Formats: sequence, structure tokens, C-alpha cells
Amino acid sequence: MNIKSLLTKNKWFTTITIGYLAWFSILLILLFNNVRQVTFYDTLGQVDVSANYSSVFPVFRYVLEPFAIIAFILEMEFTWMFVFLMGYPIIRIVFVFARRKGNFKSRKLGLTLKIFRDVIEFSFKVLISAILIVLVIILIGFFIQGFFFVSRYFMIPIQIAVHFSIILIIIKTCYTVIKLIHPNLKLSYTKSKSKKPKRKKKDSQFKRELIYYVGIGVLLLGLNIVLISTPFSPHKVVPTIPLAEDEFLIDLHVHTVFSDGWLTPEERVLWYIEQGISIAAFSDHDNLRGGPIARKFVNDYNLDFTVLTAEEWTDHENDIHINYYGIDEEIVPLESYTPGGPTAMNASDLIYYVKSNGGYITVNHYNYDPNPNGGNGVPYTLEQLRDWGVDGFEITNGGSYHGKYIQIRQFCLDNNLTCTAGSDIHINEDLNTFIKLRLVDPTNKSIDNIFRTLRNNTHEVVAIEFFPSVFNLEGDLDDFGFYVFEEFINYFLNTNMFQVISWIAWSSGCYLLFSLFYWRMKKKNITLIRKKFT
Repeated sequence: MNIKSLLTKNKWFTTITIGYLAWFSILLILLFNNVRQVTFYDTLGQVDVSANYSSVFPVFRYVLEPFAIIAFILEMEFTWMFVFLMGYPIIRIVFVFARRKGNFKSRKLGLTLKIFRDVIEFSFKVLISAILIVLVIILIGFFIQGFFFVSRYFMIPIQIAVHFSIILIIIKTCYTVIKLIHPNLKLSYTKSKSKKPKRKKKDSQFKRELIYYVGIGVLLLGLNIVLISTPFSPHKVVPTIPLAEDEFLIDLHVHTVFSDGWLTPEERVLWYIEQGISIAAFSDHDNLRGGPIARKFVNDYNLDFTVLTAEEWTDHENDIHINYYGIDEEIVPLESYTPGGPTAMNASDLIYYVKSNGGYITVNHYNYDPNPNGGNGVPYTLEQLRDWGVDGFEITNGGSYHGKYIQIRQFCLDNNLTCTAGSDIHINEDLNTFIKLRLVDPTNKSIDNIFRTLRNNTHEVVAIEFFPSVFNLEGDLDDFGFYVFEEFINYFLNTNMFQVISWIAWSSGCYLLFSLFYWRMKKKNITLIRKKFT
């Protein structure tokens, strides 16, 4: 058999092989041409401080690099689903058209696709059931306690339901693959011969296609959730000159599973320690539950880490988010009021109450849009918030410091307000923002001492840029999920040798598994396979 005939008779294998070779060639080019460069920028001092820090990966990070970066880029926006929703029908139509033209007509391929569809149908049933159960729990909670319940408790049932569903799907997939490739194993329940099998009602083609469409979609969403809640090894921020005893790297804004975060308080503590951060404020939306749990974990294991308890008071109706510190009392916006629940206040009352009780309060990722009544800031102007008594504003959030943050920084400096910052991270990604602070008394890591020092605005507010935006999509494409292509391209243009090697290893491993499966299936007796799955 000549090569042309071999390629013609194995179109699926040929197509995958060509794609793999093209991808492998790109990775080889990147392997010998890329040098990873990470930028550290002090947004308070308006100066590049990259010479003062480096971003270092632990060895284990390279082992799982592809999975980690997929999780970090997909994040929790889920807008990439628009790409799937638009792309799947096109791919499906092209495939059906190709089969009708005589391509990919192999009986084994048809049977393999049937088995794949069986797994997708199972995924559809499991994940849709899980989603419905979670929705029922959330709706019951909402009718009992209103939005207060949703903001505090929705994440944990989602995590449990999705992880359990994915485990079931993995078991089902492994079971199917083992049954498919094992020479004699059937693993099927044998029905009594005395009973006539029930006739299965045949679904319409539209219904089947809808199940595949939704099934693949919810499976991808489930895998996205599992990835962003997996504590991959993050990078470590390493000062070029070791920190003095009175210098600390801190973060004043982060989330856990007790609001809309995807890591537990314990996982978040370890996540910080791995990255060289020694002080952090756990600021979940409308509750203080994360901080005490994190502090107990630190104390139980005698970890060198300081937990600050905070809350992100979150008024969705008015689009304003405020962090308060130093008050061990839960306060929620009026939209989250529930009988018997925490005290509910509007923004001005909250600020007055916190300051009257010795606490500190800052405004997060401030909405700087023009105010209808004049000035900037919605729903409250910078001047209003200043006059009400806020201590300061974030001038960097999640690594962002351009645009509105430049004006906010200047306002803080002009009005003797604290320039603060927070990573505002919800998932497991690499830390993108931190504050470098020198304390007069390094043994006193209290909220009071930290904020008294921050008030001087002599600290560094550092934003980390992991890869420059060499490739940018114009218009609204980012809002429709195409940001993933932009992010992946920019990521690959700024990788080091070991990151690329990890991609080569995983890509080659997947191709090898596919090849072994394909050629094993080629040797299989189709009659035997049919018997196993009927």
C-alpha cells in the first residue's frame, strides 16, 4: 500500500496528524525564539520597577503549564461560550456536508461517533440535573432571604455540583474507553431472556442535535469551572534585593468561595504564601466569613502569614463596591436586607458608621463615568465620597492602572487620600497586583498600623503585566469571547523555554494517545464492537 492510498483511507488520522505537525512546528519556533519578560510597574510612583522584582515559576508549574494557562485565560467570564455557540453549528454543518459527499464514511468512525454522542448525552443529563438542583437551592434561598442569600451562599453548591458531575462524566468516559479497547470485556448487564426489551422511542434529529449542542456546551462550562477552581502552582514574586525586616508585600482585596471566588480560604492562604505575599485582606462580598477561617488555618499550622479581615460591601443597584477594614461586623447594602440578617446601610451611612467605630474604608474599582449632575463618578462623585470620609481609592485593580485610574490617583494625591490597590482575584491565577509597604514597627501588622502607614503614600503600588499586548482585536470582538485568541497569542509570544517544552510534551502525549487509540480501533472487529454497545 503506497502512502497516498494510506492517507486516503485514513482521513481522520491524516487530518489530525497534519494539524499536530503544524502545531509542533510553531512550538519549535517559539522554543528557540521566546524569552519571557514580565513588567512590574509602580502605579503610585509612575515608574517601571521591573529591575526590582522577578516572576519565577516553581518546577511543578511547568508540569501543568497548559492547564494552568487555559484556566487563567478563560477565567470566570465565560464569554468565550459565544465562540462555541457560533462556531459549533458551522463545524457541524461542514462535517455533515462532508459525510454526505462521501468523506469520513468509515463504519468504525460512525460507531465511534455514536459512542462519543452517548458520552455527551450522559454529560447533558448529569450537568443539566446538577444545574437545576443548584437553581432550586438558590431560588429557595432567595425566596427566604433574598439577594443576601445569593451573594453569600451560591458558590459552594455550584462547586460541589459541578465537581461531582465532572467526576461522574470522567468515570463514564473511562468505562466507555475500557469497554471499547478491551478485547473481551463487555461490562454490560445481561437482561433476562424471558423479558422482551422495551422499544426505545427514536428521538427526532432536531432533538438529538440540540442535546449534543447543549451537552457539549455545559460540559465545556463544567471543565472551565473545574480548571479555575484547581489550585495550580502560581508564580512567585521575588524581590531582586531581599526585603528588609520592616518591608512587606501585601494585597488588600481578594475573594474566596464564601462569595464569588473559586478557592477556599485555606487554599487562598497557601496561594499567597507561594507567591511571596505575607499580608492579605480577605474581602468577600457582603460577609466576613473567609477571614476568620483563613486566620484559624494560619494559626493551626503556624504559618508565617497575616490575615486581615475585610468585607467588600457591594451595591449592585448603584454599581459601587467599598472595602471596609477593622470592623468585625457584617454590613450589607439595602438591596441585601433580610429580616434577622446583617445591618443594611446605604453608602454614606456605611462610611460614617465604619469611621465612627475606628475602621477604615476604601472604594474599589471606582466607576468614573460622567455623573449626570456634574463631575465624574456614578452614582457618587469623588468629592462626595471624600466628604463622606473614605480613606482612599484603589488606583490599581487586577493589574489595571490605565484610563480612569490615572485620574483617581491624582485625585487621591490632591486630597491627601490613600492610594491603595487590590488584585481582586477570584480564581487561581498568578497574582497581578500587590503593595510593597515599609512599617515603622514590623512587629505590628494590625489594620491600624498598616493604614496609618499607607496614608503617607510612600509605598509602592505594583501592577504586573505578564505579557505585552502585541496582538489586539478591535471593536466588540472581546465581548463575544474572542479575547481568548488575543490572550493566547500574546501569551505564546512571551513564554520561556520550559513553558514551551511543557506544551510540546503535552501536545505530543495527546497525539500519541490518539494514534494508539486510532490504530487499535483499526484492527478491531466492528461486529464485536457493535455487540459491546448494543
